[in-house]
Amino acid sequence: MHWREKELLDVVKKGKLTTSEIVSGVNMSKVTALKYLEGLRKKNMVDYEEIGPSKVWFLKKEKGKTEKKIKVLVADDDRNVINIIRDSLEPGLYEVLEAVNGKEALGMVFAESPDILVLDIMMPDMDGYNVCEKLKEQDSTKKIPIIILSAKTGVEDKLKAMELGIDDYMVKPFDPRELKARIKMRLERT
Repeated sequence: MHWREKELLDVVKKGKLTTSEIVSGVNMSKVTALKYLEGLRKKNMVDYEEIGPSKVWFLKKEKGKTEKKIKVLVADDDRNVINIIRDSLEPGLYEVLEAVNGKEALGMVFAESPDILVLDIMMPDMDGYNVCEKLKEQDSTKKIPIIILSAKTGVEDKLKAMELGIDDYMVKPFDPRELKARIKMRLERT
């Protein structure tokens, strides 16, 4: 196996990632990364799904080997927040899905059926409030637990989120241990 393929596999092991997210984790151009990802795909080691204009890459599972992980979709335009949450959740128990804006979050919900959503309010394209409204309109998604994780600390913001049917509200900066406990608590109730 070529060293570039190994480097790409190490990144893809972290979960489902777009091509851009993979490229940000390796030292190669997008064109080079795509060349080697296609090679790994031909070797049946990785595959991708097209979600909108993006390719979302993931490891192929060995046949007969199934592992049920809790899918946590983190929707936040701050990559550091996503990384903190990913690092705080055990990779053997949780699969962290990522979205960097509201539209991407909606697409990921319908494509991946996450068990819980950790959602920022202030995001580009579509804010967290709009994402909540859209999810609560659909029978298939209205029961997904939603934890708002926002820098908005005002009572009005919290009340608006509660009116939309969110399950919990945490203020940034946050302690990842508390978020993990809240995720666990919400999942136990559903």
